[in-house]
Amino acid sequence: MSNFNNTLKVEVVDGGWKLLEPLPYKSDILGRIVIVPDRYVTDLASVPRLMRWLVPVANAKNRRAAVVHDWLCSEKVQKKMGIDQRKADEVFREALKVCEVGFIGRWGMWMPVRSFQSIKGIFK
Repeated sequence: MSNFNNTLKVEVVDGGWKLLEPLPYKSDILGRIVIVPDRYVTDLASVPRLMRWLVPVANAKNRRAAVVHDWLCSEKVQKKMGIDQRKADEVFREALKVCEVGFIGRWGMWMPVRSFQSIKGIFK
């Protein structure tokens, strides 16, 4: 069963939030544990300012899922793990559920992410 086995510990730094401890996440979709390392800097969710009313960036419920997703969006991490952006986005939705974000909230956060990635792919 997918789960986080610890809390998120971060500090504010220029450019975002820095993890003070590793953040492990067991993903059923990936069939493995993803470990976001300490000192990783995240923005907690790359949400355009215009959409922040819909997708709260610093919502305590979705923070851990956002950190894992940011980590999995790195091309270097994707190559190392053998995944693509679509799979990273699926893990984001899975992690949001683990964080007890309701269906509408999960859809409201996942859909803009997936749509953005689809549009971005067209213009590559």
